[in-house]
Amino acid sequence: MSKLVRSCVMAVAAVGFVSLASSASYAAECKDFAAVGSGISTSVATLMAKQGAVNVAEARGYSVQGEAKLISCSSEGIFGTECKATTHACKMPH
Repeated sequence: MSKLVRSCVMAVAAVGFVSLASSASYAAECKDFAAVGSGISTSVATLMAKQGAVNVAEARGYSVQGEAKLISCSSEGIFGTECKATTHACKMPH
């Protein structure tokens, strides 16, 4: 193999490695966010908790992935029922 061909092969390999390393540094940062919602009924408290989890994630600059999930509800909230929900959200690097 000539020196020119060998140099080109090495240059292509180096560019491939740099591109692979830089794409790894652009991985999304993902977190789970939780919220509590209260309401006069379970359906209202569920809605408040799920939307609260989405609002918390979006307020911190994250994009919600999928739907918020209800964790649990109990009858001891301020307005009668209290529910907890979570959502999974990711932030793409700039």
